[in-house]
Amino acid sequence: SCTDGPNGAYHDDESIDMITVSTVEGGPLQAEAMVVIEAKVWAWQDGSADTADFYYAADANDPAWQHIRSRGAGGFNLRTLKVEYELPVGALQAVRVNYRYSGSQSSCAGGRWDDVDDLVFSVAAGSAAVAVAAASIKKPLPVPPAEPMPSSHCATIDRMHKDRCVENSGCKWKNGRGKGCYPKK
Repeated sequence: SCTDGPNGAYHDDESIDMITVSTVEGGPLQAEAMVVIEAKVWAWQDGSADTADFYYAADANDPAWQHIRSRGAGGFNLRTLKVEYELPVGALQAVRVNYRYSGSQSSCAGGRWDDVDDLVFSVAAGSAAVAVAAASIKKPLPVPPAEPMPSSHCATIDRMHKDRCVENSGCKWKNGRGKGCYPKK
């Protein structure tokens, strides 16, 4: 299991409102079907430091989380983020969204503002060829490493959020005259 970060408030900081899984073609959830995971999330400030990591597990009872893709919030307030993947073989599956402030891609990053939610759902067996092809299920493409936070983000962190500045690896907190969050040099 994975717990949410200890900080944050609903619709003030990073939060996940809803996760849905549906087929791209509109049919039933069955093995080998292309599906879309849709996560409705709340972005903090301008959302530039917020990222959703999407995962799936073919067996919800014993999940081995497989990374699909990560998506930046791309703006502020309520956002809808989507990724597609091919459903593997498995009667009871799960998806996970780890919505995080800064940090690195992980199925359970443990950040102070992270919100992590899972969705468990049933999947039909699909065609007879599914059982034969189970060993050759397409895996998601490798994900490139996350880009570092732009230094311009540091200036958007106000004086009330020193903890967010300190947690961001590209920023540093300055005390005294000119107190605030600045890019590391």
